[in-house]
Amino acid sequence: MKRNRNRTDMERVPGVIAPEIAPPDTVVPKLDARPRSPRPATRYRYRFTPLILCVLWLGVALCVAGFSLTTWFFSDFVRTGDMGNIFAWLKYLLLYFASVGFGLFLAAILARSEYILTDGELIVRLGFLRSRTPLSKIVSVHLFRGTGRLAVYFDAVRTNYLFIVIRESLYDAFVRDLTSRNERIGYSFTTAEEEHEIKKK
Repeated sequence: MKRNRNRTDMERVPGVIAPEIAPPDTVVPKLDARPRSPRPATRYRYRFTPLILCVLWLGVALCVAGFSLTTWFFSDFVRTGDMGNIFAWLKYLLLYFASVGFGLFLAAILARSEYILTDGELIVRLGFLRSRTPLSKIVSVHLFRGTGRLAVYFDAVRTNYLFIVIRESLYDAFVRDLTSRNERIGYSFTTAEEEHEIKKK
């Protein structure tokens, strides 16, 4: 009789549902543990001042002129000079190397100067030169609204920094892109009035 009474009490408990156990042949779906695909790199064009642009284009023009003059003198040397003069050959070789090499270097600066943001690095490219900084080393980014400058800081005391020289209209996009790739990077800004008060101190 005791066994029947216990069975009756369990049957009267409302709302109790036993968990379903999947049969051995049932395939339990697994969560997708694959890492998220990396975001594509974002490029921000380096902004040169008009003075620097003039200097760079002047350098390119001088290299082209040097190459032309070297070619003119070299053709005259081939016609009338001593072909066995080793020093003359070395001189023209060095002149060609200097004009072509320096001209390509300046042209590369004009064509390929940019900042590249990836999921793990901030890459600064200046022509053929390139530097890489892990995003984990960036502490904060600060926007000086008064002077129109954007600075990236690598320490808390703000003694090690890098100015981001891009168009001011791209500052907000750069900050959002940088902080979204590493949420530990802080962001702050100062107005023109605040910067004026800091200069007074």
